[in-house]
Amino acid sequence: MKLLLFKIKIFIIFFILTITAYSNEKIVYVDMNSLINSSKAGTSINNQMKKVLDKNNSEYQSLEKKLLQEEKDLLNKKNVLDPDKYKDEVNIFKNKINKLKIERNKEIEDIQKRNVKAKNELVNVVTKILAKYSAENEIQLILRKESIILGKKT
Repeated sequence: MKLLLFKIKIFIIFFILTITAYSNEKIVYVDMNSLINSSKAGTSINNQMKKVLDKNNSEYQSLEKKLLQEEKDLLNKKNVLDPDKYKDEVNIFKNKINKLKIERNKEIEDIQKRNVKAKNELVNVVTKILAKYSAENEIQLILRKESIILGKKT
């Protein structure tokens, strides 16, 4: 009798817990990287940053050429100059190089910060557009493609 009662309780528990839930919720996913990099605004940001980097690189390449020439001139003066004066000029030259490296690193950081800021602004605009789109089409949830493990190919 106890065994029969136990089996009935187990059956009732499994029956209650195995209720199937159906949902009519619309869930979509978006490839934000493709959306940002392929859009007109995204390609414009990438092109502008590329132009700034190219300009920056060309300026520093010309400065590097000047410094290489200055280094050659300094090496040519090595035998002519007094050793103390030569050391002073070498130190001045090293200081110029260090300042140039620091300045270049600051420029690169500034360019990277501007790039990140522009991309973040673009993401905010895209998010607003997606919010409007989801409201118009009664979409309940929009996910990033990168966070999806499995989904329909359609």
